[in-house]
Amino acid sequence: MDIPLSSRQLSAGILRLAVPHVTPDANNVQVMSLFNEHTSLIGLPVLENNRPIGMINRHIFLSQMSRPFFHELYDQKSCIAFMDKNPLIVDADSGLEYLSERVIETGDKAVTEGFILTQQGQYIGIGLGIDLIRTVSDLQARQHLQIMQSLEYARIIQESMLSRSRNTIEKTLDDWCLHWHPRDCVGGDIYAFQRVENGWLMVLADCTGHGVPGAFMTFIFSSALEKALSLAPANAPEQLLSLINQHIKQTLSQVHPSADRSQSNDGCDAIILFVDTQNEQVSWASARMHAFVLRQEAESATTLESCRKGVGYTDTPVDYQWQRYQAPLRRGDTFLIVSDGATDQPGGPRNVMFGKKRIQSLLAQNRTLSIPALSDALLAALKAWQGQQVSRDDMTWFGFRW
Repeated sequence: MDIPLSSRQLSAGILRLAVPHVTPDANNVQVMSLFNEHTSLIGLPVLENNRPIGMINRHIFLSQMSRPFFHELYDQKSCIAFMDKNPLIVDADSGLEYLSERVIETGDKAVTEGFILTQQGQYIGIGLGIDLIRTVSDLQARQHLQIMQSLEYARIIQESMLSRSRNTIEKTLDDWCLHWHPRDCVGGDIYAFQRVENGWLMVLADCTGHGVPGAFMTFIFSSALEKALSLAPANAPEQLLSLINQHIKQTLSQVHPSADRSQSNDGCDAIILFVDTQNEQVSWASARMHAFVLRQEAESATTLESCRKGVGYTDTPVDYQWQRYQAPLRRGDTFLIVSDGATDQPGGPRNVMFGKKRIQSLLAQNRTLSIPALSDALLAALKAWQGQQVSRDDMTWFGFRW
């Protein structure tokens, strides 16, 4: 990653935050107390002789301790029971260029969970990935050429992150489509696909913003999804959405109603859809995401039910529970999920939004086409509708026929 010359003169130490820490002698009751006292604390360093040996992630710790009987089992045990033994540790005198390279090597974990700073091996504090992003972005904003180089690098990272899911779709489904087109070089739409026993899981999310801010939110969402899948089964989409909501709110310090909305009110619209191939059923939980189904015997397409609360935003409670919907699958049924970059695109004679009804009509009119051909028809219709208008947002859609 190319870093502006001015940032090469800065060290990682400028990102240092003084936070509480514990030693291996601390029990989990003490850890819980610290997390309750310091509500914005994302990670709690664990030190031995003032040298870092690990980090306790707030989200993982609170999620584990909320399980039945975990308080009885772990309250008095050493805090290392929930400690990440391999956090990113960087010397405070290291340059931001080196730190950025290490964060990229580590992946979205360091972006969302932070890293430990030392001086001559001794602990001095932690740094947050979001602060690194802001610092480097502020410097790059003054150097347009290097911004473009960094955007290209970010595009490569983002596309690499998504390619694994696309490859899995290709190996799993026969009649399907996936269109991902960011408005800028990188974007705020993200998808994930995973095969599981007796079925598969599809996740599509439209994160706040587009371009670089949107892309950073997709990294946070990806980390949240990974953690959610470690705590809930793939066939429980409503639980996964709730866990993702908790992680995003905790990562962005949007947990409490008193949080300063001017600082951050970021989140996403999302849908998690699970197809049970053995029992031929589909279940889903949706947070304001547009999705449609055209049944084999139906004359027109209908919309899938969705909850009105977005994921992670300050007005969404941390304990909000999304509703789970379920329906049988019949051969020939067609499903299409779209981000609002498609439905909200202005155009046409009166410069109004493309809207959901036009998508429903397009599905019905082209029901005999294969899903890839149906996707081409939707893209052509959107381009004709858009005309000379600029793209309003990132556009993503996923479709399949059972």
